[in-house]
Amino acid sequence: MARSTTKLPPRLSLFDRLLQGDSIETDRNADRAMRELREAVRRDLEILFTTRPRYLSVPPELEELRSSVLSFGLQDLQTQQLATPTQQGQFRTRLEALIRQFEPRFREVSVELLSGTDKLDRTLRFRVHAVLQTDATSEAVVYDTLIDPVSGGLVLAGGTGPEPIG
Repeated sequence: MARSTTKLPPRLSLFDRLLQGDSIETDRNADRAMRELREAVRRDLEILFTTRPRYLSVPPELEELRSSVLSFGLQDLQTQQLATPTQQGQFRTRLEALIRQFEPRFREVSVELLSGTDKLDRTLRFRVHAVLQTDATSEAVVYDTLIDPVSGGLVLAGGTGPEPIG
């Protein structure tokens, strides 16, 4: 008896299924479904990077709040010290922890800080490498990110292989 080699499409998150509403397609092919999933993850990372967490510190007796929605988001980059390699490494470590905490579909997350070609350019560039885990499979993904700390503007591209931005 021959075995079927068709891949099952990954199941989208509850949020994405609710966004689709009545237009949900049950007969999607696996490749299209993975593209939709990578785009949904890109959108969710963009929301994570543009949201600011609560500024007040959490009392030690309420440690559960550290992993709650109150802590969701990236701290304001205007308050970050990123001049030295040590400070940049600390930021990279905090960013990796933030992604691990709030993006459960990722495994093996790493962040690479990228240097710009223009020394006067103040934008922060980094690349997120991760393994996107679905019900049936996993796939390596790369997201390139550019953040302007002055305007707060963000460009997040990618989802498959390295795609350099700006």
